[in-house]
Amino acid sequence: MYGQLLGSTVPSTRATLILAEVHVWRSRWLRVKREGGIFPSSVEETAKECDRHLYPYVSSLLDIFISLPVSVTSAERSFSTLSKLKSWLRAQMGQTRLSGLALLNVHRDIDISIDRVID
Repeated sequence: MYGQLLGSTVPSTRATLILAEVHVWRSRWLRVKREGGIFPSSVEETAKECDRHLYPYVSSLLDIFISLPVSVTSAERSFSTLSKLKSWLRAQMGQTRLSGLALLNVHRDIDISIDRVID
């Protein structure tokens, strides 16, 4: 899916190169751990630590990882609740009100006085 972002090499060759580069990258951080070094605390910090010339694929993968959206369950729940509420409101709305709202939407350019009451 992200192949175009990772370069123009043949997919099978690219996969081999990526795996080899990730192995070297992992070895580097294992060595840092053994020597008591400091690990980055976020993906952004990790991306800053990555030498783009030495680890081009890992750098690209980190950039992709940084840009991926995070799914938040509470946001998904609110969308679910909103769709249920909209369905309930539509079910409670009479035909006259629905037609009136549709006309208001179609004829947006007409000014409407809210003080005027129609019987």
